[in-house]
Amino acid sequence: MKNKSYHHGDLRNSLIEAGIELINIEGEKQFSLRKLSKLCGVSQAAPYSHFKDKEDLLKSMQEYVTNQFMEVLEEAIKCYPNNNDERAIYEMGVSYVEFFMNNPQYFHFLFSQPCMEINLSLDENKTKNYPPFEILKQTVIRVFGGSGMSKERMEEKIISLWATVHGLASISTMKGVHYSKDWETKIKNIIWS
Repeated sequence: MKNKSYHHGDLRNSLIEAGIELINIEGEKQFSLRKLSKLCGVSQAAPYSHFKDKEDLLKSMQEYVTNQFMEVLEEAIKCYPNNNDERAIYEMGVSYVEFFMNNPQYFHFLFSQPCMEINLSLDENKTKNYPPFEILKQTVIRVFGGSGMSKERMEEKIISLWATVHGLASISTMKGVHYSKDWETKIKNIIWS
């Protein structure tokens, strides 16, 4: 990994992006603010002007990626305010996969974090879901809620849709996976089926 000499601009976001890269290469246990400072070419004290400690930086990194991810998903469904329009789910699914295809470093970082909480069931247990999963879940409920679909079938639909887009995102970000045809068209076809 090359040192990234920091000169001007947004040091906070530069530290976040470099931190994600560092964790993806070395793992969270090897991650330190000292290594990050060196990577960015700043003093060891510089990160502390933006983050209290390593845990605060990790939380900020997770929020940084999650906020970008949420913006993409919300943008994808805003054109489909009609409650039963399945295109909202399709567009969200495509956007989910494309977000990670365009930012593979985020996929590996984000889903390696222990803070991720996802409740797949529709029971009354109100676990705080990871916001991008919750928006997917609520969109499926909005689209199919008036169809008379049973609660069990609704859960299966949510799990199936999430597994499809999450699996496609995982496959598309793996370095050793190759596909000789148009991958983006194939992803759209799989999500629409």
